[in-house]
Amino acid sequence: MNDQELIAAIAAARREAAEVPERIREIGRAAFAWRTVDAELAALATEAPAGARAEPAAVRALTFAARDLTIEVEITDDALHGQVVPPRAGEIELRDRTGVVAVARVDEVGWFVLGPVPRGMFRLHLRAGDAVVVTEWITI
Repeated sequence: MNDQELIAAIAAARREAAEVPERIREIGRAAFAWRTVDAELAALATEAPAGARAEPAAVRALTFAARDLTIEVEITDDALHGQVVPPRAGEIELRDRTGVVAVARVDEVGWFVLGPVPRGMFRLHLRAGDAVVVTEWITI
């Protein structure tokens, strides 16, 4: 075996060793899905007055309620403006199905701005002090 053949054989062996079997990939994806298992899920709070008509309308304000806090969001043409109540500083992420789309700092009075406005399904992921809260998926 000459040097070129040896180099080609080593390269082929490295490529083969680097390939990850599909079953291992599935296990990795399943494990990754559990990364936020300790985060509290914040549900969308719906407050429709009794007897209100159910007409289609553009969603402009959302409130996500968790055990110890709420995340209030107003949707404008170019961003999501929000507040964490009670106020606490931290970081909030806007995530879609592909991952993190935007990250914003939550200031000491709980205010944040995330943009641009997401298209399709999204959720928010808040880390503030010892609180970790993930909202349910929503489409606006």
